[in-house]
Amino acid sequence: MDDLTIDRALELARSRDGHHVSLFMPTRTFVPGSQEEDTTRLRNLLRQAAEDLVARGARPAQVEALLAPARALIDDRPFWLRAEHGLALFIGPEGMHAFRLPARVTESVHVGDRYHIRPLLPHVDSRGEYWLLFISQKKVNLYSGSREGLAQVPAAGLPSSLGEALRWDDFEKASLQFHVNTSAAGGRGTPIYHGTSDPDIKSELARFFRQIDRALRERLRDSRAPLVLAGVDYLIPIYRDVNTYPHLTGDAVIGNADIVPLSELHKKAVAIVRGLAEWETRQLANRVEEAWGSPKTTPDLETIVTAAFAGRVDTLFLTDGSQSWGTYDAEAVRVVVHRTPAPGDEDLLDLAALQTLDNGGAVVSLPREEMPHRQTAVALLRY
Repeated sequence: MDDLTIDRALELARSRDGHHVSLFMPTRTFVPGSQEEDTTRLRNLLRQAAEDLVARGARPAQVEALLAPARALIDDRPFWLRAEHGLALFIGPEGMHAFRLPARVTESVHVGDRYHIRPLLPHVDSRGEYWLLFISQKKVNLYSGSREGLAQVPAAGLPSSLGEALRWDDFEKASLQFHVNTSAAGGRGTPIYHGTSDPDIKSELARFFRQIDRALRERLRDSRAPLVLAGVDYLIPIYRDVNTYPHLTGDAVIGNADIVPLSELHKKAVAIVRGLAEWETRQLANRVEEAWGSPKTTPDLETIVTAAFAGRVDTLFLTDGSQSWGTYDAEAVRVVVHRTPAPGDEDLLDLAALQTLDNGGAVVSLPREEMPHRQTAVALLRY
C-alpha cells in the first residue's frame, strides 16, 4: 500500500510509457459480507479494464500479466480487512500502486497512455497537510499531520519538555501564578498576573518558546503547511507572541496535552485545518467573483489548458466528477475538444489539473452548485 501524497500523485501522472489502468471504486469498512461485495465490484472493473486494453491493441497475454497484481487482491483477505471508504489502483508497466481513500469515490476505469489522477486530488489536497506542535510540562513534540493521522517527526534543537528546559521542579505549580482569559476555541487572550517572588514566569516561557521557534524555523523553512498549537490555554498566546512561522493557525487545540489522547488531538487538529481550508476556498471564490469578466478569470477550456501548460494558472476550480475529452498539441499550442471520447483523447480537465499542480498552482474540486457561476471549470490566472 503506497503513501498518498500530492508528490506521489504527480509522479504517477507523469508516467507515459505503455498501457496505464486507473481504477477507482467505493469500498466498505469491514463487516460480514463486505469483502464479497467489494471483490465482486473489483472483478467487474477488471473485466472492463481488460476489454479496454484489448481495444487499445494489447495482446491477451499482456493484459493478463498487467492485471495480475490487481486480480491477486481478490483473494487477499487481510487487504480487505483494512478497507476504508474508497480504493484507487494504478496498474502499469512498472507494477501496481494501491491507495486506500478516506472517502467514497465514483466507480470508474480509465485506460490510456498515462494515469488518471483527478479522483485522487480531493484526498491529496495540500491544504489537508499540517504540523501539530504539542507543548506540555512533560514533553514537546512536533507531528506531521494529515487526514489519516499524526506522525512524530524530529526537529534538531527542539527542547524535550517545558519542565526540563526551564529547570522548574514543579512547572504546573509555578504556572498557576497567572492564567489567561481566553476562548477555548482559539486560545487568544490577555495574561493576568498574580504577585509572586518567583522569576517572571511569562519571561521564562517566552525565552523557552523562542528556543522552540528557532528549531521550527529550521525544520519548517521550506513548508507552507499550517502549524496548529496544542496545549493548555495560558501557553498559547505567549507562544503566538514569539512565533515567526508565517502559517500558524488562528485556532489551537486547547487542553492538557499530557492527558489528551493522540487520537483526540488529531481529530481536533483536522477540524481546525478543514475550517481553514474552507475559509481559503471561500476567499479564492471571492477573488474569482471580484475578477469575473476580466482577463484574470476564464471558464474557457481551451484557454485553461494552454494557460496551465504556460504556468499561468494560480487556482483551478473543477466540478466534482466532470470530464472533458480532447487533445492538446504542445508544439502547435492547440486544444481540440470533443463532445464524446475519440481514439487518442484524454481528459483535458485532468491534464489541466496536472499542469497546474506541476507549476505550483492549486486545484480545488467543488460540487456543481458551489462552482463559480456553476461552470464546469474556472481558472484564476496569475497574469
